[in-house]
Amino acid sequence: MSKPLFQDADPTTEILVKLGELGASVEHLLRDFGDEKIAARDNRAAMHRRLDEQARELSALKTELTLSRQVVEDLAKTQADTVLPAVGEWRDMKTTGLRIVGVLAIGGISLGATMAWFSDQAVSLLRHWLRIG
Repeated sequence: MSKPLFQDADPTTEILVKLGELGASVEHLLRDFGDEKIAARDNRAAMHRRLDEQARELSALKTELTLSRQVVEDLAKTQADTVLPAVGEWRDMKTTGLRIVGVLAIGGISLGATMAWFSDQAVSLLRHWLRIG
């Protein structure tokens, strides 16, 4: 058997001391469980705050994305309405300019060839008239 706590103590006193120790242990366990419950509650509250913040940020992101999409659609419509017709007109002017340059080039070559032929004829006529050669 175990050695008595007090030499002159009776077994009832020893039982009461052991019950007191057991009660203190139970109180200590209850305090530990209570602390863990509080910590768990705080952790859950922090997690819910973070989830709520994520939901708010996601909602703001969706709103911003919707607005950005609308801006892009408006820019595309503006481009289709104003820029593309101007670009088409510019291409038409460029094509017309290239055609005019082509006609002038062909005309210049033709005029040059005609002038060369006429100059040869004029030289022949002038030699014949001056009776050279």
